[in-house]
Amino acid sequence: MTDYIKNILQIKDPNLHFTDVVFENNDGWETQVFIGTVSLKLDRCPHCGFADTFIKNGHSYQTIKYLSINESCPTMLRIGKQRLRCKNCQDSFMAKTNVVDKYCSIAKAVKHKALTMLESNVSQKDVSKFTGVSPSTIGRLLDSDQALLRFNSRTLPTNIAIDEFRGPQGKYCFIIVDNDTSQIYQILPDRLKSSITHYFDRFSLKERKRVKSVSTDLNSYYQGLVRRYFPNAKLVVDRFHIVSMLTRAFNQVRVAVMKQFDPNTREYRALKNSWRLYLLKSTSLNYTKEYYDRHLRQKVTMAERVGIGLDLDPQLAAGYELLQGAMTALEEHDVDQLMDLLFTKWDVPAPFQTVLKTLRKNSEGVYNATVLPYSNGRVEGINRMIKLIQRTAYGFTNFGHFIARIRLHQMGTEAEKRRRQVQAPAAA
Repeated sequence: MTDYIKNILQIKDPNLHFTDVVFENNDGWETQVFIGTVSLKLDRCPHCGFADTFIKNGHSYQTIKYLSINESCPTMLRIGKQRLRCKNCQDSFMAKTNVVDKYCSIAKAVKHKALTMLESNVSQKDVSKFTGVSPSTIGRLLDSDQALLRFNSRTLPTNIAIDEFRGPQGKYCFIIVDNDTSQIYQILPDRLKSSITHYFDRFSLKERKRVKSVSTDLNSYYQGLVRRYFPNAKLVVDRFHIVSMLTRAFNQVRVAVMKQFDPNTREYRALKNSWRLYLLKSTSLNYTKEYYDRHLRQKVTMAERVGIGLDLDPQLAAGYELLQGAMTALEEHDVDQLMDLLFTKWDVPAPFQTVLKTLRKNSEGVYNATVLPYSNGRVEGINRMIKLIQRTAYGFTNFGHFIARIRLHQMGTEAEKRRRQVQAPAAA
């Protein structure tokens, strides 16, 4: 019976022996209780060193919360720990089990299950319900694992990406990500200049010179920090932000041109509807297959549909050409084409002129974004993961718990990737 129960509960303590299974009423819940004892085997007294001087001194019983075999029926262990007393020195000793930590009534298996669940995008309250412990216990479990709160503070990655995200209580946090491994390197509780400079001041100049590239957005504040602390690093402006600025400018111009026409006219509908086609790369448009456009009430191809709108305003067409040229140059890493686009005098409306002025001012970062493979894509993906964690948890008030959940979630994601990589060859 002992081996059967231990196999079911996945307990491997050789000194633990189960003798019975009973069902009890515990706070209105029918609870399955496994009753057992832990034996203590000592040849000599650890205190005085004499042999064969022990007498049995009863058992000390402990009730331990364990993982439920059936979710509708909680499971408990009632373990009697054997006590021995030395006749020579009168010192007492009690048996131990590896099922539970010292001075704790929650089994290690329950804690491990809770941490494993916290690697997924579930709330702490749901974890507490599944494991049968209180939400406060889950919080203490996060606090107890100090390794989750520690970040590397001695070395810096060779290529890093920096950004900010909205953290607990609406405060913006500063995040640093290794741009080669996608691992979170550091999260600061705010993005104040004093906090960021205090953090980077920890590293020696020699260590900071090892950084080869820093990816960021067009925030001039961060660019100043990069130039100050990383003298050998190449500043990389995120490619997504470059295209996003041009796309936003194009939409502003399109809407402005659209409002010049009456809402009931064909021209208005040509610019208002199917606006997503204007934002696609021209190479993604279909030039042969026709479809019926219910707004224009005629058959057109995707390319013809875009052309009808662009023919309404020459400046809109020029802005479209600029947008498409920039997207193509960034995709093909064509530095010459991108620089020609930026420094050519375009006859485009004010929104495009503002974007061009900004990109010319940051031409160094734009140039590096074209020739280097790095961007802020990794850190933006992590920011999205963090938003999902916050949304599921309905926000955090404890910054330590917030960081621990992020680290656990990333650990779970990496473990899932490794598991899929192992299973992929077998499936093939």
